[in-house]
Amino acid sequence: MGFLVLDEDYQSQTRAKIQASQSPDGVLCGNLQCEITLPLLTNPPGNRLACHETGQETAYVSGHISSRIHAWFSQLAAHAATNSSTSVAPEGIALGMEIAPQSFDIYPECDHRRYHSRRLHLHDPETLPVLPFVHKLSVESAKCYDGLGDLYGLRPVSLLVPLQCIAALPNIHTLLLPWMWERPMPYAAPSTPVREHYARPWEGPLRDARHDFGNAICDQEKFLRGRRIPASLKNALLHFWEPEQTSVEDQSVARPDLIHPAGRDPVSVGLCRLAVHLERLDLRALVTEDLFPGEGAEDRQWSSMQRLRIEFHPLRPDGMWYFVGPRGEDPLRSVGSGDEREGGFRISETMDYPREYDTAEDQDIDEEFDEFPNGDSELDYLPDLFRTEPHRERVEPLLARFAAAVATMTRLEDAEMFAHIWWTPSETREKEYAGDAPYDKYSVHRWGVRYLAGRGGGDNGEGKTTSPVVQWQVGDWRPSTGVMALFEELGTQEWLGFDFTEGRPKPTTDDAMRARLF
Repeated sequence: MGFLVLDEDYQSQTRAKIQASQSPDGVLCGNLQCEITLPLLTNPPGNRLACHETGQETAYVSGHISSRIHAWFSQLAAHAATNSSTSVAPEGIALGMEIAPQSFDIYPECDHRRYHSRRLHLHDPETLPVLPFVHKLSVESAKCYDGLGDLYGLRPVSLLVPLQCIAALPNIHTLLLPWMWERPMPYAAPSTPVREHYARPWEGPLRDARHDFGNAICDQEKFLRGRRIPASLKNALLHFWEPEQTSVEDQSVARPDLIHPAGRDPVSVGLCRLAVHLERLDLRALVTEDLFPGEGAEDRQWSSMQRLRIEFHPLRPDGMWYFVGPRGEDPLRSVGSGDEREGGFRISETMDYPREYDTAEDQDIDEEFDEFPNGDSELDYLPDLFRTEPHRERVEPLLARFAAAVATMTRLEDAEMFAHIWWTPSETREKEYAGDAPYDKYSVHRWGVRYLAGRGGGDNGEGKTTSPVVQWQVGDWRPSTGVMALFEELGTQEWLGFDFTEGRPKPTTDDAMRARLF
């Protein structure tokens, strides 16, 4: 293992950046960007790196970013302590953390090192100094714009890290996580080595990260080391996965059960509790109906919520899907898996985690990739995105809990829940639908429902009071009578047509700002 630290003087660099963010009279204000550079991984010609990263190497990088995060918190605390009455602007500051991608002095020949699944952790989070003047925190990875889906070299961060950071920010009101490092689906590359080995989103670390996140919210004393998420947190942008990833997913392959061994999805349960004090939530995640508070949970109702935006993935965290194909296609299990349960496969503690050692198979894989870098010509070259029709028994519980939750949000102005539906069938499926395709190829549309509260004071431009409206974009599909009744109690129903686009524009954090979510 060889690492070359590029910022050995990070303490002085941190101090200089803090000083540069001061106003002429020495007051710290505005946005402070914390850029964390990863150590360079050395790959000398005489001692080439092995194909697979070891846990020891990952732990080293975790220690590296931990020291930089601690340095920022410590130096900010020291700055405030020098003159506590005037050193920070009254409105506080916004702290942004950006983690650089992994790089090498000489890039390895094997692509196993390019895509990371093990998560980086924060060491000793309970010793982070408390910063009462930080009111906004964002944490994200810097894009390298190289390779598959811009994921080359990006190291995912444990979902505990943002929670551990805000636990040291007692007056925080806004948390922005533009990408929470999830890759829920394999990349639909025609090359088997790329798809199943190099770029594989390993299922074990993905499940563990989701369980850590939910458990940390539900048992803060344990997972946040005696600290708690501040009740001052009012706004949260939590995007677990990136929208551009879905354009290259394969909806025909079996996916894991990310809930087992828990009885309910930890992420959904945790988010339900986190949202109790929130006023604005912009969420993009794999969720179940447990995201919303159930009946009789008066202490967990989202009574403060004003604006709510939820984009749910067509895939559920248990490995089943909210949508099926136009002809009812719903392949759920791998051929020959031996697992006859409905839904996702159980994650293996030995087979579904990144290896730490080379095998004889690696050489065969590398040779196959060298011979067919773009895949065998007989394989499908296009991703198989065909799930366009709602599965009633799976999607209606989600809709029902959404409607019931909206009914308890007395301050609510706007709430929407939707998924983006793609029709980009594989070459094989396209031939099966010859002349009978439900949509134009590559078309994308939103499927979902939106609630708009009534407004008074002439907001409709004619001096009249408007009544609450529920807007549906579900095509010809209609909810069952019981679910429909829940929405009818909320307001007038409107049925809108689909808005089709070719591909999907990439939303940004600025879009959320313009939508008045924050």
